[in-house]
Amino acid sequence: MYKNYKLLLFLGVTIIFLYFSVGKYEEFSLQKSVSACVIAKSKIKKNMSPQEARKVCEVEIKQNR
Repeated sequence: MYKNYKLLLFLGVTIIFLYFSVGKYEEFSLQKSVSACVIAKSKIKKNMSPQEARKVCEVEIKQNR
């Protein structure tokens, strides 16, 4: 019976940790996706500035979420 409490406590702490870490890494992942998109757009369309490419990429990525 004591082992079950340890397991439940471990699972509870793990779920809480995962819940808080999702928010942190979601923003990191979004920024990496935008950066990769900006690089690709800048190489494909030579006349597009990095600022324009960033705006376009942010809109595209947020629509696909």
